[in-house]
Amino acid sequence: MNKKKRSAFKSVAAGLLAAAMLVTGGCGQKQTGPPGSQGGGTIAVITKQQLSFWDDVKKGAQDACDEFGYDMVYTVADGDNDYVSQIAAINDAINKKAKAIVIAPNSEKDLNEALTKAIDSGIKVVVINSEIDPSMYSMLASRIGSSESDGGTVAAKNAVAAYKNKGGDLASIGKIGIVGHTAGTAENRIKGFTDRLTRNIANAKGIEVPEENPYAALAAAAQGAAGAQGDPPAGVDGAAQGGDAAAAAQAAAQGAQAAQGNAQAGDNAAQAAEVNEENLTELEKAERVVAQHEAEVKADGVRQLAQIKKSFVQTERCARVEEAKEETKKLLGTDGNGFSILFATNTNTTLGVCAAVEELGLSGKITIVGYNSDEEELAYIRRGVLDGVILQNPYIIGYVGVRYAKQHVQGGGTAPQLDTGVTFVNAGNMNDDYIQLLLYPDKY
Repeated sequence: MNKKKRSAFKSVAAGLLAAAMLVTGGCGQKQTGPPGSQGGGTIAVITKQQLSFWDDVKKGAQDACDEFGYDMVYTVADGDNDYVSQIAAINDAINKKAKAIVIAPNSEKDLNEALTKAIDSGIKVVVINSEIDPSMYSMLASRIGSSESDGGTVAAKNAVAAYKNKGGDLASIGKIGIVGHTAGTAENRIKGFTDRLTRNIANAKGIEVPEENPYAALAAAAQGAAGAQGDPPAGVDGAAQGGDAAAAAQAAAQGAQAAQGNAQAGDNAAQAAEVNEENLTELEKAERVVAQHEAEVKADGVRQLAQIKKSFVQTERCARVEEAKEETKKLLGTDGNGFSILFATNTNTTLGVCAAVEELGLSGKITIVGYNSDEEELAYIRRGVLDGVILQNPYIIGYVGVRYAKQHVQGGGTAPQLDTGVTFVNAGNMNDDYIQLLLYPDKY
């Protein structure tokens, strides 16, 4: 990449890095001189499989290594479930006394032993764009990549927009197919997609969906415990303020037990009220009728939400294009089989879905949203088969991955985790300057 193009990308990466560097303090020593002249040593970059996405990650990593004076040893696995070759690459990095490893793991746990050995030998490890065993978090230098759940959410939002643009009505939408890849990243992409689309469909049908609150269960449990015991159980305040997970879990368990007791007491009270209903005032009777109606409406809403969730149909997980194509054809039959939207979670599944839809003559009749920006995917967008893709900024992931590794090698600090964001690309914006810059980092 020439200086002008690199400058453009560095301006994008700088926006991601600035806030994180302010938090952690320090930007390390500035490198000067031509690439490799600083004798920085070796950084091993290990990716998942041979796809254009990982080619762009490699380009970003290579530019950063050249800029900061490191030699890059690049290894790409045979597929997104091939962790054996990644273990060999980690061991090779250890033997070569690499300064750092930047890796997209093909398994959440199978690399633990090899990565731990590397870290124990003094190698800094940065994980990019992949899931890793939570037990490893504290040992990593950093984790870099886009939010998987956010990517799924953005995919759902744009799938809805594309479906409506074709005249679709969410209130009467058909089935939604999901073709997921085999890596762990698929799970949260699918969850983000289904959660958002379920909410959109429910709203279109006039079904009230409760706001999600990750602290609601803990709060309810703590309140139940307080009601049962008179005071919050030991550890609740500490858990809320200091992140004491064990105390929080204990509080939740105590609260749940107390809440169960309160629920039983409520049932007893309700039975008593039924027995003595003739003693209620007219106002109390009216309140009971209203409460009963609200409970019935809520129960009906829960049933309708469950029905919406049945509209989502997942195929077997697919590692390769042909597998995704065959799974999609099983879903669609010969006439689409009532499917309105298809969501594919990576490059290979997106290409497989599009190939199946085009072969069946269903192009434009089913809304399709996929992931990444392989040139074949872009061609499907231009032909009107694919409505759009989630782009994860792969060049920046590679560049910042090496940048963070360099920081830790030099004794500096970085954010423990950095979200590089996602961008939705479709026929309407794919020729915009910024999108072209993301799509073609070595040409634009």
